[in-house]
Amino acid sequence: MVKKLMLFSALLVGAWVFLMIIPRLNHSSEFISPMVQKEAVLGINQWQPQESPSSVLIPDITANAVFFIDTKTGQVFYGKNIHNRLPIASLVKMMTVLIALERKNLDDEYMVSRRAADMEPDKMLLIAGERLTLKELLYGIFLISANDAAEVLAEGTTGDREEFIGLMNSKASQLGMKNTFFINPTGLDEDSRNSYSSAYDLAILARYLIKHYPQVVDISSKYHVYLPVTEKHQDYDMYSGINLLTTYPGVVGFKTGFTPEAGMTLITLARRGNREVLGVLLGSQARRDEAKSLLNMILDVI
Repeated sequence: MVKKLMLFSALLVGAWVFLMIIPRLNHSSEFISPMVQKEAVLGINQWQPQESPSSVLIPDITANAVFFIDTKTGQVFYGKNIHNRLPIASLVKMMTVLIALERKNLDDEYMVSRRAADMEPDKMLLIAGERLTLKELLYGIFLISANDAAEVLAEGTTGDREEFIGLMNSKASQLGMKNTFFINPTGLDEDSRNSYSSAYDLAILARYLIKHYPQVVDISSKYHVYLPVTEKHQDYDMYSGINLLTTYPGVVGFKTGFTPEAGMTLITLARRGNREVLGVLLGSQARRDEAKSLLNMILDVI
């Protein structure tokens, strides 16, 4: 009888210990968001736009994919085929710029290689052996979509072009760009292969670039830039290909693109009051007019 009582007591004590310890273990292993703990999380995008567009009425447009959003709230004003994988032409250069800015300062210098200088068709007309700063090359990329400048960044940022392209794709994964793949830093077609992305993914990329490196907005907002001759490079006189900068009040950039495969592509950024609207057009037959029509309706409504 005594043995039975002792065994029963031991079981009771064991049960009590189990009930007291397990909740503590569960509590200590509970997942806590790094954002709550205010820890830095490298390469993780914490912002996603909404999936469903609002009921704003819009005209018929020719673009294969469209996505216009509010960069602050994530509100979607209009979406069409937002997750479709499409060739994006020189919009690829936004990722090229992001990778360079993450690793270099604007006043860091790059050497122009013969290979980069020979890039066609849109180009700054860089000369092999010249040295330009990152900021000077960014003017070429945003104003005239210079392929030679993009190649200089890919070759000189890490010292290995293929490594650079790998970083572009790694960053796309980190940002949650699920329908994106880059084959080069320019967006040019390569032997029937194309870099591709979606309107949704490009909105994520553009918004991330703008928020983390606002200096690119100032660069892309310039209609005309003149770089005088120095002992390191010739002079450069460049005009922006973004017509909306001078024809639509509130547009402050951002990037154009074109290849025969991709058609006309555009990412536009407009600010009016405390609003910031980001728009993506892929495969448009009239990107300027379609962007203006969408901005007119959106900005009149909001």
